[in-house]
Formats: sequence, C-alpha cells, structure tokens
Amino acid sequence: MLEEGSEPGWLARRPDLPCRAFEAALAHPDWSVRGALAERPNLPVQVLSKLARDRDRRVRRTAASAAHRVGLPPAVLADLAADRDPDTRRRVPGCAGVPAELLVNLAQDTSPLVRAAAVRADSWPVLPPQVRTALRADRDPAVRSAVQRALRVERPLPVTLAGYIAESDPVRRERTAAGAVLERALGEWLVLDDDPRIRCAVAGNPRLPTDLALELAADPHEEVRLAVSLRPDLTEPQRSAVDYRLPDASAPELPWVAERAGDPAELRRLARSAHPLVRRAVATLERLPGDVVALLAEDPELTVRLALAEHCADAPGELLRAVYADLLGPASLLDSPRFAAPGLARWAESAEPALRLAALGDPELAPEVLVTLAQDADPVVARAAAGDPRLPLAVLLGLLERGARPAAAAANPALPVPFMHRLLDLAASA
Repeated sequence: MLEEGSEPGWLARRPDLPCRAFEAALAHPDWSVRGALAERPNLPVQVLSKLARDRDRRVRRTAASAAHRVGLPPAVLADLAADRDPDTRRRVPGCAGVPAELLVNLAQDTSPLVRAAAVRADSWPVLPPQVRTALRADRDPAVRSAVQRALRVERPLPVTLAGYIAESDPVRRERTAAGAVLERALGEWLVLDDDPRIRCAVAGNPRLPTDLALELAADPHEEVRLAVSLRPDLTEPQRSAVDYRLPDASAPELPWVAERAGDPAELRRLARSAHPLVRRAVATLERLPGDVVALLAEDPELTVRLALAEHCADAPGELLRAVYADLLGPASLLDSPRFAAPGLARWAESAEPALRLAALGDPELAPEVLVTLAQDADPVVARAAAGDPRLPLAVLLGLLERGARPAAAAANPALPVPFMHRLLDLAASA
C-alpha cells in the first residue's frame, strides 16, 4: 500500500497511520516514503532522530526542518550540523533547542548559505566578538545582509504630534494611527487627516479617546464610519447613531469581542447589540451560554445565524439544517453530528444536489432511497451515497463492478474484509 498510493509516501502522511504501516514506512527502501514520514506533525523524538540520521540527504533535510517543531537531542543536532550536505546544515539554526556552540560553528561554516542561516536576531548575541566581526566583513553579500537584519531594531512608533510629523514612512504612520497610545494632540490631528485610510485606522484604535472617535461618526467615507461603529467603548445608543453600511466583502474581525468570551454578562449584552457585526462576532465564539445561543439562533440576520452554525459547538441541529437549506451549504455543516436527523429524506427528490446530499444525514433513510442516491446524476451526491455503509451489500458490489465511481464504493467501510483483501490482490496483479 505504501508503494501503490497516488503519490510516493501518501500513507505516511495519513493522520490515522497504523503502527505496522508506521514501522514499514520508517524502514521503507524508497527515500520518498521515509521523507513523507518525516513530514508528519508531532512525530516522536526517537523516530525523528532516526530520520535525521537517514542515509539519504533528502530525508535528513526534511527531518532537520521538522526539528524546528520537535526538539532533538544535542547529539542528533550535532550530527545535522556536521552533515556533508550544506542544505541540511543551513536548517539547523532554526531547530528547537540548538546549543550555542553549534550556532558558533555554523556561523563559521564553509558554506555562505549556512553562515547566513546561522545569523539571526536570537543567535547574534551568543556569537563571540571575533565571529561577529568576521561576519560583518564576510565576502558573501547574503551573509552581510543577514547581519544587517539581525542588528535591525525597530524604532518605537511615534506617539506625539511632533514625532508623527517627523515620521516619513507612510506604513509606520498608519500603524501609529491604528494601534499606538496616542497623546491627545496627536489624536486630534489624526481625526482631521486628509487621508481616509489614516482616519479609518485611527477610528478603530481602541486607545483613541471616545469623544475624538465620535467626531468621525459623520465622516464622508463609509469605511471610516463602519470602523467607528465597531469600537468596543461605544454605548449602544452611540453605536446605533452611526450611519454605517455593512461591507459587501468579509466582515472585519473584532478581537475585543473574543476577549470577553469568559464574561457571560458581557456576551448577553453584546448578543443584543443593534449592530449585526457585533452579534456575528459573538456568534463565532466556540462556547456560549445557552440563552445566548438561543438568542442568536433566532437572529434576523442570516450571517449571524450562519456564524453560529459554523463556529459554536452548542449550535442546535435545527439551526444547522435551517441555515444549510437557506444557503444550500456550506457542506461543512453536514459533518456536524448535530446535523443528522430523521426527516431529511424529504430532500432526496429535491432539484438541488446540495439538498439531496443532505438527505444522507437521515438516520432512518430507506435502503431504496439510498440506492437511488448512489446512482445520482450529481457526482458528489453519488460518491457520498456509494460510500455510505448502509448501502445494501449486493448494490455495493454491483457499484464496484459496473458503477461510474468504483473508488467511492471501494472506500465503503461495509465491504467485507476478505473482499477488501481480494481487491488488493487484484490491484497488485493488474
């Protein structure tokens, strides 16, 4: 199976890799399978250590990159730092827990690729003075550029009016407006700025005094007014008084709502906000009090109900089904265990493929309806029905022989195990 996948090593990337297949992948003669194994997240240290000493440099490279997430023993890191392949050595400075002496060695490596990788903001202080001097004068421009990046310390954003006027970088000016702690004189200056992007940025700055932010409530640009309406410090009357327009594109994130996730009283207040985007931000939280869930499930805005259905772990199944029927999706709602319910079979004859697909969520679906859906004209519906374990065995075997989508039928977990082995034998001999 490791050799017959759609790509080399496909099984090594499966999240549910069985123990025997895991061992087979580790000892597999094909380097691409072992390399795929090294790409697995949360790989045990002992396995990654073995892959870091693999005979193929491509596997060692992959293991060195994986060691950025998984700490390896110092002896294994030393082997990687001494690897004959410079592309492997250059990955070592980013490994978790790399010892200082290895960084010093790598900063003096014969390959400029490795020296440049070893020069980082966090490694520069541990390098001896003579090594730093040599790196500053290195003959390779990539190394000298790495030194400049390591030494670069970002200037603090201006917070005074004089500092802002002296700032020539437009990006830093906008960042100042959006998030810096502004002195009042600078705040007064920014709300009168000619650039609507600056006014929009400062309108959303939670550190701008509320009275100054409200001066932008009647701004000629709708993006500015929307930013004002979404401030955390406004009362509901103040929020409602802003003449904002909901964006046509995706809704802006409201981190301040997420910060109140542990305050039930605040969540209840925000769930009753007159602003649909505030209510939507509450609905995106994974856990909510029951009365807040019930309130948002009846929200007049479909976007709020959709956010609750997609994100809240306590969203009721009837909401998921109602939202899905209104929008003919998203398909992710079908994966929720709360979606399935008796009565969905009524959608099996719908003209909409999305509804026919949802009919499979009926736990009482009649076998003859399932057989019909397995022969549906829509490939997504037919494939899902062919993989349904409730499909009668005779029909399932017929789909394997004559069906338009035998791969979906072959993935059906209801196939008898001896028959699965027979299929594999036939595939091997083909």
